[in-house]
Order: sequence, then structure tokens, then C-alpha cells
Amino acid sequence: MKSNVSLLRRLGAIAYDIFLAFSLTFFIIGVVLILFFDKQAQNDLLIFGIALITIYFYFTWSWVKGRQTLGMKAWKFQVEQNNGENITQKQAFIRFILAIVSFSVLGLGFVYQLFNKNNLALHDKYSNTRLIKN
Repeated sequence: MKSNVSLLRRLGAIAYDIFLAFSLTFFIIGVVLILFFDKQAQNDLLIFGIALITIYFYFTWSWVKGRQTLGMKAWKFQVEQNNGENITQKQAFIRFILAIVSFSVLGLGFVYQLFNKNNLALHDKYSNTRLIKN
């Protein structure tokens, strides 16, 4: 199935969501540090783990439960399975991991959308999901 959301609209939602996800992450890390550490966290890996888990749940919970993050809501589109149903936790996991990979390789996984006949980014294709306008 074809996606009808442009790369520009997708990038706008990503920019919006990055600010929201990192704000939520900083808040949660701050609470953890205040509650469990007298001075500072002794382990950077702990902070990284908390950040990754927070960001993961922000995106996957939004996709699975409501079909859209706040950024997607602002840009008026949502994610769904190719058959029109809500995506599953497994699809959300695949989508999240591959979106990180797509972004990490200079955004090539997103640029792939420009060359895909169904207008899908790499993580859409392999998670069997698509973005549609509301």
C-alpha cells in the first residue's frame, strides 16, 4: 500500500517529536537522579538506558495505542499497518530500531522514500507500516 505523506511532512513531525521526547527524557532522568542518587549518577550507561527506554516508549506507545505521536498529530498524519489496522508492538519495535538506523546512516533510510514507488521510508517498508494523512 502507498503512503501519502511527504518526506518534508515526515521531517517536520520528527523535529517536533525530538523536542518532546528529549524533554520527557530529561524530566525522567532528573526525577531518577533526585530520588536515587545523592550527588550524581555513577554510571553513564544507566542514564543512556533510561533515555533509550523513555524514547522507545514515547514512540511505540504513541504508535500502537493512538496511531500517532504528538508531532504526527500536529502535522496531521498517522501510522497504520498496510491493511489499515493499528500497528502491533512487534511492528513498532522494528519501526523504532530501523528508524534509528535510517537516521544514523546520514538519513538515507528516510531519503529512500523519494525513490520508493509506494513512498515508504526504509523502516516503513520492513515493518509493513505506512503513513497516511488524517
